[in-house]
Amino acid sequence: MILFAYAGNMNVEKFAKTVPSAKKLGVAKLLGYNFAFNSTGDDESAKANVVKSSDPDAIVWGVLIKYNDDERSDFYDPTWSTTLKLEPVLCFDMDSNIYHAEVFVTQPHAITTHLLPYDWYHNKILKLAKNADLPAHYISQIAIMPYKTDPDEVRRQRRLKKP
Repeated sequence: MILFAYAGNMNVEKFAKTVPSAKKLGVAKLLGYNFAFNSTGDDESAKANVVKSSDPDAIVWGVLIKYNDDERSDFYDPTWSTTLKLEPVLCFDMDSNIYHAEVFVTQPHAITTHLLPYDWYHNKILKLAKNADLPAHYISQIAIMPYKTDPDEVRRQRRLKKP
C-alpha cells in the first residue's frame, strides 16, 4: 500500500518505527486538495489536514510512503480513530507518474475554524517540509499561515527542542 504523507507523517524514519516496511518513494502532489491547519488537537490548537477543494489549481505536496499491507493496522484502525479516516486518492510524483494511495483526512466533526496551530507545531511542519524537499513556493505558502504562541511554556520549550 502507499500513503500520501503530509505534515508529521513525512518523517519516514519516525513512521518506520511503527511501520517497519515503510520506504519513501519520493515527493508527490495531491491535486484537488488544500493544506490547512483546521484539525482539532487535544491541546486546544489546530493540527494539519488536507481538505477537498473546488479550486482547479489546489495542490498539496507531500511524500509517498510504501508499506506492507499487513502493517496498516500498526498505524490506523478505524475502530479507534474517531477524528481521522484514510481516503483513497491519486497522486503524481515529480515525473508525473500516477500512484493510487491513501491520505489521512480529518472527519467533519473534528474540523475547527477558530483555532490556530501553536508556534512549535507550525515550525515542525516547516522543518519536515524542507527536509522532504517539497517545493520552495509551497513551503512559503505554509510559512505565512497564521499561528499562535503556545501558552504552556514548558510544553513549548520541550517541543521546540524536539528534532
